[in-house]
Amino acid sequence: MTINGFDVSYAYVDEATSELRTQTKAVQDQIESLDSQMQVVKADLDGAMAAEYDRKVASWRANVADMQLLLGKAEAALNEIRNNYASTDGREAMNWQALL
Repeated sequence: MTINGFDVSYAYVDEATSELRTQTKAVQDQIESLDSQMQVVKADLDGAMAAEYDRKVASWRANVADMQLLLGKAEAALNEIRNNYASTDGREAMNWQALL
């Protein structure tokens, strides 16, 4: 629907949330892949270096968890906007039909 250059496409909202979820999963997968590869090397690392690596991986995982939390909140907000717009659009359509 387009009004005065304002365009609403429900599919764009769905695509945006899906793409954000896909990219967040890709980041998570890369971290896990790196960690898996590093486990072979990590056995040869000295104490402080191995401990720092573990701290970094834990930090990256926490960042991904934060991304997932924010994504969930953004998705809920986008869905609420989408549903509110659809409700308003339907209600206004009925108002116009009542004029006929």
